[in-house]
Amino acid sequence: MVDTAPLPRSRTGAQAGDPRAHHRVRPTGRLRWVAVAACAAGVLVSLGMMAHLVPVGSRAGHYRYHYLRLFSPDILWPFLVTALVASVGLWLSHRWYERRRLVVVAAWLAAAVPMQLLIRGNDDIALQDLVTSQRANGFLEPARAYGIWEFLSGQADIGAALDSHARTNMAGKTVFYQVLVALTDSPAAMGVLTVAASSLSCLLVYLLAAELLDHRTALYALALSILVPGRLFFLPILNTVSPVPILLALWLFVRFLRRPRRGDAVALGAFLYGTMFFEPLPLALGVVFVALLGWAKAGGRLSWPDTGWLIGLAVAGFAACYAAMRLVVGYDLASNFAYVLDDARGFNGDGHRPYGVWVVRNLWDFAIAAGLPTVLLVAAGVVDAVRRGPWRAGAVLAASAAVTLVVLDLLGVNRGETVRLWIFLAVLWQIPAAWLCARTARLWPIVAVVSATALQAATGMAMIAFVRV
Repeated sequence: MVDTAPLPRSRTGAQAGDPRAHHRVRPTGRLRWVAVAACAAGVLVSLGMMAHLVPVGSRAGHYRYHYLRLFSPDILWPFLVTALVASVGLWLSHRWYERRRLVVVAAWLAAAVPMQLLIRGNDDIALQDLVTSQRANGFLEPARAYGIWEFLSGQADIGAALDSHARTNMAGKTVFYQVLVALTDSPAAMGVLTVAASSLSCLLVYLLAAELLDHRTALYALALSILVPGRLFFLPILNTVSPVPILLALWLFVRFLRRPRRGDAVALGAFLYGTMFFEPLPLALGVVFVALLGWAKAGGRLSWPDTGWLIGLAVAGFAACYAAMRLVVGYDLASNFAYVLDDARGFNGDGHRPYGVWVVRNLWDFAIAAGLPTVLLVAAGVVDAVRRGPWRAGAVLAASAAVTLVVLDLLGVNRGETVRLWIFLAVLWQIPAAWLCARTARLWPIVAVVSATALQAATGMAMIAFVRV
């Protein structure tokens, strides 16, 4: 798809042969058309939402998100402000990034929460109402009723008596709210803190892309990750925080692939435990871990002894966390997970959600969550990987992210509600999408893709009832 030629030494200081090394590329007609098509798709799906023509969910699958209101021009002003800020930010970043990298990244992170709250302002439900809602959330009440030690040590008995959300989720989500309760009594402040915690995924996307790919891709991925539609639709529901522990684990994993450090391997195991403790579903990204490990081994970037240390120390880090929580606190991760998994299996049958319907509809709903421009860019990245070979890190990431989606879909564990449940995957998909945009020195592809994504996010937030209290 694109012609790449590695620089002997990039301005980032990466050496030739470094998988993160920046590449000078010549934009091809095919890449231009992919960018144009991706943006057009984002605009078209937004227009479809304005006209109530875009289905989200399935009537036949017994779960749908309903439209709230008729279109009016006032719903566009959050998009216009956000798109203007993002476009100017990308232009300024393009000029200053190499000389003031930390300042540029800090500015994007500082702008992340206000930009997200601005788009979220299109929702008809206030942030604090979602925090206190038993129907939409359900973690605040048990967080106020129990201390962390009391809750974890008696989780098996206490959890069984809780309302549906706290009962059918891992204990980590209630613990998250117990930390919020310790910090503030204000539901509004809790909502903002949750948005800030969710936005840590933007920083991790940046760090992961910078470590694995190059700094231009990292900057573009940071901009895209701020505006992931599915994450914005569900702020401050805790599925928006679920990408954080798995992305942190993936970043530590990639750090080890480049510079084997035993502390990173142990920490990797600990954060895999944290991922399972908070929400197990993101462990489906194990497909990406395995693909990147294979890429590192095939390219001679990781020796067999280092591979052994990586696996052994990660298992040890996980086991140490498990044993400490079990022996010191009395919390059993395995039994909590078994209960949640059994409930998830029964939920599909009780809700009459047929596999055959959702194995198709989940894919469309994921496109709503990730942003249609991103989905088309990642699809182009997969085609590029097939045509030119998967030896490049970006191609490996695009292909493995796509395979993860297929595996999740075919497993059928989630049938419906994937706009919310697969947010962790939607966030990761922004990296290979950014990689495609970064293959040219031109700025307009990423500006157009970010703007189209912001339009889809703002329109969906205003028009569709993704969360009800």
